[in-house]
Amino acid sequence: VEPWDRKSMLNLCPAVQALADQIASAINQAKSYQKALELNKVNEQLKLAGEIQASLLPYSFPDMPGWQLAVTLDPVGETSGDFFDIIPLDGNRIGILIADVLDKGFGPALYMTLSRTLIRTYATEFDLQPDLVFYATNERILKDTSANLFVTVFFGVVNLTTGEMTYSNAGHNPPYLLSNQNDNNPIALDPTGFPLGIDEEATWTRDTVQINPGDTLILYTDGVPDAQNGSGEFYKQKSLVDVAIQNNTQSAESLQKTILDSVYDFVGDAEPFDDITLMILVRNMDLPELG
Repeated sequence: VEPWDRKSMLNLCPAVQALADQIASAINQAKSYQKALELNKVNEQLKLAGEIQASLLPYSFPDMPGWQLAVTLDPVGETSGDFFDIIPLDGNRIGILIADVLDKGFGPALYMTLSRTLIRTYATEFDLQPDLVFYATNERILKDTSANLFVTVFFGVVNLTTGEMTYSNAGHNPPYLLSNQNDNNPIALDPTGFPLGIDEEATWTRDTVQINPGDTLILYTDGVPDAQNGSGEFYKQKSLVDVAIQNNTQSAESLQKTILDSVYDFVGDAEPFDDITLMILVRNMDLPELG
């Protein structure tokens, strides 16, 4: 005798199927909930990493009579591969640093933290030799890490009394000096060596440039020229230079805002692609002495 006849089985199938669907739905909801918890945990960790990163950036600048300095860092996500620093040095000098780690995310953020710490440490030891700062930092990075990352860096030491700046550029986008002595034609401070983190035997050279009263130095990361609009067009360095030349009489803070407004207007509603860091250093015009 069969315990189930065919008719009973057919009547039972829809109920079993409905129960199976409910079980499958409950399992999927449980998995989705677990994934949401894991994602939320990751987001919290990224947020914490971003807060730690932000705490490493200078909130105030050293006293710089006769000079103006404005800096903005606009990250795409919670963490950033960009970073900058203003390092007080002996002899009325400051170190100005801007850098960009390859890629974005948690790993580059850690790499940025390590790079920033090493550069600041060696900057106080080799303050007039940015090339040696790069050499020591590069050697330490490659010995202490195995990450397939690198960082482009510009580091300059500015004498606030004379306006002389000694610098090295490790594969970074060339800063531009707009000088009254050069009819405001931009002077590009081109790379003097490879980015850090590629070759343990790499070396860098250093160069010197004079920042005169009325001159403006513009430093930036590739998020500025590589900014894209909805059509996939790039903002490009030429646009940056053109805007800077047209507004070179503005204060450091106003010029920074003008350039950023130009970039954001160009991008429009397109999703931001990369972190943007922009630094403007202006040496004030000498005021005539009253007789």
